[in-house]
Amino acid sequence: MNTGGMNAVWVLVPMVLDKPPNPADVKAGWVAFGVFIALAVAVVLLWLSFRRQLKKIDFDEDATVRPRGGARSGGGPGSDQTRL
Repeated sequence: MNTGGMNAVWVLVPMVLDKPPNPADVKAGWVAFGVFIALAVAVVLLWLSFRRQLKKIDFDEDATVRPRGGARSGGGPGSDQTRL
């Protein structure tokens, strides 16, 4: 029994038979404006929280500098220190 095909029919037939709404009747309204403002406020609050979390990070800038020439400084997977 092919239920996938029947489900598609039940979804697509009403969409084809229905007329699209009149453009004069379609308005964004105050609810959409309120949702837009709420999303903008949420983005600002997330940004402020992210900045606060980044300020808590303490790292040594000298330790992140890599040696020039691509040479590894011991302890890596190919060094003698890792062999038994």
